[in-house]
Parts: sequence; structure tokens; C-alpha cells
Amino acid sequence: MNKRELTTGFMLILLSGTVSHAAQAQTTSKDGTAPTPPEKQMQHHRGPKQLTLVGSAGADIKIWKPDLSTLPLTAKMDTITIPSTGVDNYHAIVAEKDWGDLKEAIVRYEYLRGKPSKQSPTRLSGSQKTDFEVVPAPIPRGHYRYYSDQEWGFLLRFRGNPVPNHPIVMATANGSEVKGVTDGEGLVRMHIPDDFPNVVEGERDKRGAELTVSAELVSEGITYQSMLSAEYRVNQQHWKSFEMGLLVVGLGMLAGGYIGRKKNNKGSK
Repeated sequence: MNKRELTTGFMLILLSGTVSHAAQAQTTSKDGTAPTPPEKQMQHHRGPKQLTLVGSAGADIKIWKPDLSTLPLTAKMDTITIPSTGVDNYHAIVAEKDWGDLKEAIVRYEYLRGKPSKQSPTRLSGSQKTDFEVVPAPIPRGHYRYYSDQEWGFLLRFRGNPVPNHPIVMATANGSEVKGVTDGEGLVRMHIPDDFPNVVEGERDKRGAELTVSAELVSEGITYQSMLSAEYRVNQQHWKSFEMGLLVVGLGMLAGGYIGRKKNNKGSK
């Protein structure tokens, strides 16, 4: 078995934390029938976030804090527990493997709570954390996150420099794949598929699933593979637009009733 075959399972995915790992497997039930309502399937945990790093043996794992300092992490039975750093804002979990002629890297940004870090997330995302890197451009901020049926930008960077005109692939745990090519400045905009099954229009759906944005580069006889790992959720427009429609209808009915009453009042004078 060659090195490429050994590393095909090197993946970093959300296991638990504020969102249960059940979100990764709730698209269908065991017998293949439609699942129970999504909101009932979601389970919230108050413990520390955990990540599953499939194929963690031999990986060098670090957590980058908002001030760009780092702490080493270890995976126990392919599970990484993200420690509290005492500060809020995005942190980057970086896992790397060096096989000599093949170098792999996975980066994931997780928001941790704590005292104000007084740092901008763009400082963290803009810093070189590995040789070949897929960078969110921009990184979701505030209450924003990745949602289905949205377009987001990504930057491909090698040793701090943009990689222009290069293929890049987005893949989702729901089975979709989107291919793109970076522009002259190493940037690409990619549309996250609206691929959650059994979505009911007008019904709140808090399901989440994993997505990856990855690329491969060969330089001086070494193959570099890089992956950005993240969670995306069902687009809120599936129920917010429905709720807005009901509101408009309700306001229209109220306005119609008010106008009707005014006309009746005039007619009675």
C-alpha cells in the first residue's frame, strides 16, 4: 500500500460541542425512511468541543489562538478535545502530516468563548499556518456561518503567496461536489449546494453537516494537499421567507379589514 492510499482517510470533522455529532448522520434513519423532524434530532452539549481526526496517527496537531500563539494538541483514538484558551474569537486547529514527498494539511476554524481577545479574525486567517493552505475569504464573522445555497470566497495560498488559475474542489457530507478555479489573485467564489434532504418549507431546520474545500499542488517534486474543514447548515430562507410571506399576508388582511371598516363608516353617515 502506498502513501497516497494510506492517507485517503485523513479528515477533520466536528464531533461534538454546541452541535451534536448526530447532525452528521441525521439525513436518513437506519431503515432508509424519512427522519424524524430535524429540530428534535439536534442535541446540544455544554462540554468542550471535540473533533474527529480520521487517520490521526503521525499527525502534528496545533491550535492557533487569536494572537497567533500556538499550543500542541493530541488525538486520542482519533478524537481531539479542544481546550479552553481563556479568550474568545476564532481559533484555528491545524493538522499536518509529512510523508517526505507528500505533505498534507487540514485547517479548521472554531469559535471559542472567553475574555475579549481584542484581535481581528482576519489576522488569524491571514497568517501562514502551513505551506499550502485554503483560506476563507472572508471568514464568517459575528453570527454569520456557512449556509446552504450561499456563495463564499476562498483564497488558495502557497508559502504566503496566492496561487492563481488553480483547480479547487468543494465537497459536502450530503454528497455534493463543486469544482472551481482560482482567479489571477488566487481567489475563487464557490456556491454551497442546497443539498440537505427532506427539507420542509416553512419549518425550522437546524441541521448541520460537514463541508471541505481542498486543493493539490506539486512543487519541486513534493505533492501538497490542503483542506479547509467547516460546518454548514440549512439555509434559513427555507423558513424565514415562508414566515415573511405569512406576515405580509397577515398585514394585508389587517389593512383590508381597516379599509373596509372605514368605507362602512362613511356609508353610514
